[in-house]
Amino acid sequence: MLKPAAMQRVGVVGSREERQRVVALLHDLGVVQIEPLSEGAAALLHADAEAAASKEVSEELLRIRSLMSALPRSASTGKRGFSSTGEVMEVARSVKIDAEVASLKQSEERLRSRIDDLRSRAALVKSLDFISADLGVLDLESAASFFASLPKDSFAQLSKGLASLPGVMLQSAGGDPVRVVVVVPRDTLEKFGAVVQAANVRLERVPPMKGTAPQVLSAIDSDMAQAESELSKVEQGLRGLSEKYYATLSAVEEQLSIEARVYEVINQFGFTESSFVMEGWVPRKSVQALRDALARHSPSTSLFDIPSETRPPTLMETPKRLRFFESFVRFYSLPQSNEFDPTVLFALTFPLFFGLMLGDVGYGVIILGIALWIINRVEHPGGKTMVPAALRRFARNIFRPAQFRKLAMAMVPGSILGIVFGFIFNAYFGFHINQYLFSYLNTALKLNLSQSLTTNGAILDPISSRGLKTLLLLSGYIGLFEVSLGLVMGMVNKYWEGETRHIYGKLGWLFVAWGIVLIGLTVLHHGDVSPSSNPLAGGYIGLAVAGIVLIAYGEGGQALIELPSIVSHILSYTRLVGILLASVALALVVDTLFLGDLSGGVAYAVVGVVILVVGQLFNLVLALFEPGIQGARLIYVEFFSKFYHGQGRPFTPFRGKRTYTVSGMEMAKMGPAEVPGPRPVPAR
Repeated sequence: MLKPAAMQRVGVVGSREERQRVVALLHDLGVVQIEPLSEGAAALLHADAEAAASKEVSEELLRIRSLMSALPRSASTGKRGFSSTGEVMEVARSVKIDAEVASLKQSEERLRSRIDDLRSRAALVKSLDFISADLGVLDLESAASFFASLPKDSFAQLSKGLASLPGVMLQSAGGDPVRVVVVVPRDTLEKFGAVVQAANVRLERVPPMKGTAPQVLSAIDSDMAQAESELSKVEQGLRGLSEKYYATLSAVEEQLSIEARVYEVINQFGFTESSFVMEGWVPRKSVQALRDALARHSPSTSLFDIPSETRPPTLMETPKRLRFFESFVRFYSLPQSNEFDPTVLFALTFPLFFGLMLGDVGYGVIILGIALWIINRVEHPGGKTMVPAALRRFARNIFRPAQFRKLAMAMVPGSILGIVFGFIFNAYFGFHINQYLFSYLNTALKLNLSQSLTTNGAILDPISSRGLKTLLLLSGYIGLFEVSLGLVMGMVNKYWEGETRHIYGKLGWLFVAWGIVLIGLTVLHHGDVSPSSNPLAGGYIGLAVAGIVLIAYGEGGQALIELPSIVSHILSYTRLVGILLASVALALVVDTLFLGDLSGGVAYAVVGVVILVVGQLFNLVLALFEPGIQGARLIYVEFFSKFYHGQGRPFTPFRGKRTYTVSGMEMAKMGPAEVPGPRPVPAR
């Protein structure tokens, strides 16, 4: 659980004729990350690129994808099986509808362009309804006609400029905007252009038309109805082709995509005259299953382990319920395959830190509600929402929906713990309610609760002297535990890496940390720290001195410069209490101002409500972000730095998802009658 999956470098040797079958099998198993051949093997083998076959598959795949993009999507029922590359290529080539699809698509584009043009012309004619004469009067050999719909101010500026041009005719209608028709002699067009530019307006050319506006509009409607009828027939033809061929095209496209990837992988192999060799990484737990599958489906192929000093890729094995916390660890750095995977520790620690710093029932309930709403929204997108569009766009620019879901899931346990701590601290948006509950329980159930519970209500009051001391001490113990655990894990990592000397260095830091803490606790309890009168204190000092010696031996004398950092890292955990107190104090100030204003009349009450709402919203925003940021920082800096290297490379096995096709392994398990072969392509 605390380490990534153990990896084994393997080699595969098989018959040259079986290379495609073996690679297709590896694709469907999805457990091998294929790697370039090691230097020793590469020196003895030669490459043999499948250039011609790969090109043929790629070209056919491009053709099939082009057909699929041209056809409307159609539902595909069932899966298809292909026994070889030759079979899928044969089925692909039997789909001979390229010319028909191209002709229909050209007709579709032409008709859509025609309809758009007719709609634009209809809109123009409707705007020209103030001209009662035949619109043919605007189609002149000696002049050009223009139309525009202008604001009143722009119309006035245009009219003023046109007044200086000879022979220009202007007719207008409407108040604001003003519809304008301008008839300009062709020999005046250049000056007219300057006037239009100076007025900063846009005009459109009036095309040749015959008849009055209603007559032209009627003719346009007739032409549009005819074009839409023709477009409907074209779309029906495309739908018909899709119903016949889309299922076959989907299966062929998926299989050809796999075949193309197979050829890419084969180009990384090494070859002799009769065999092929490949290398890769496999999770150790999957090696035997891979060996059995190769023996069953390709008996001539052998799998063997390869000793390797190369750093393996990392496959994280976090429990499924905690897997969403992996993104927080990956954000910092992916662990190497031979070190601790801290995801589970992060999953246990982060909610505790978040809840302790939150420490309020009211804020915890709201943050829990927000987190659950985000999770539901991501899992069930669509529907109405009260979130403003601008805020949604801003959120999408920061994270993808899946990332928001992971953040929300991480906040759920933290907000629940925040509610628990809020009950312990008697904090409900800063108000105190527990005393009424405890008083009722004391009276109704005769529980004989202590007077502090029935009057103060807090099991632990963070702003009382006792509560503050307790929380500071608790945060110090948490810091000591985290730092110590990190150093112990660092020693184990160094042991796995064979760096024995660095183990002494980590042990030295552990001794120094405990020595200083024990001395500090002795001082806090007013104990004697003189070794002569208190041998136990002498042991603490000796522990710290022994740690310094071990650090110098294991990491060198320069490492002693970092001695103050071990204390600062432990004390840094007191920020858990600092963030909590800042939130509690702010809520207390806001609530006090609100309650004080309630007794000052209506005006003061209104001001008090505004202060309450704004102050609580501000504190809620802080409670939403600050515990998460500071909690993650404590783990990243103070904890991870003691043992975690990161910079691992992810395990990326050769595999792909099958939706429309059946794998070779599945086909081998079926009887001849059960194998779903490609359906016959309808004859044209």
